[in-house]
Amino acid sequence: MANKDEKKSGNTLVHDTIALTVITLIAGILLGGVYTITKKPIEQQNEKIKAEAYAAVYENAEFVDDKTVDDALVKYNEKLAAGEIKADAMGETLSDVEISEVMKAQVDGADAGYVVTCSAKGYGGSVVLALGVDKDGNILGIRVTDCSNETPGLGQNSATSWNEQYVGMAKGDSGLSVVKDGSGDAKSGTVNAISGATITSRAVTRAVNGALDFIASLSE
Repeated sequence: MANKDEKKSGNTLVHDTIALTVITLIAGILLGGVYTITKKPIEQQNEKIKAEAYAAVYENAEFVDDKTVDDALVKYNEKLAAGEIKADAMGETLSDVEISEVMKAQVDGADAGYVVTCSAKGYGGSVVLALGVDKDGNILGIRVTDCSNETPGLGQNSATSWNEQYVGMAKGDSGLSVVKDGSGDAKSGTVNAISGATITSRAVTRAVNGALDFIASLSE
């Protein structure tokens, strides 16, 4: 009797294992199919968002790749990750900053500045933004393209009053910093934090500092 029960138990285990394996395979195939189907539309949507952001932060310009800039960016990102780049005004390294793309902005066929996609870690994840910078290192426009994991209130439209604080600012000697007392102004390179979202405000400012420092390094 015991042998029959053991045999039955063994058969049930084999059956359950086979069933679980089949279910796992089917689920994997279905997930793979969904990924394949959605991958291209997602990529197209991301490219559309980026193109709209670039057009907003650097108006009436065309954007082109530059191999020299790309090569320099690879080395700079390595320095960022290693904690070798510091924002003196904020008193911290920019090891959480990543610059994913830098393109030259051209107006009437002449180099006029750069557009940058960069990010830094905020409260709940990375804050991604697009930045337009003229050839003298001044910020022309800024648009946050992804802050989905952050405290509500940052705003993803470059026309918001908070984002506009950065316009006209430049790297200066020590970079930009964030203040919480409302005393921020462009001349001193200080940005007023969003009420209740200081961590997010600092993340955006670190990303901006990294982008401005990289652009400044291209002319050194």
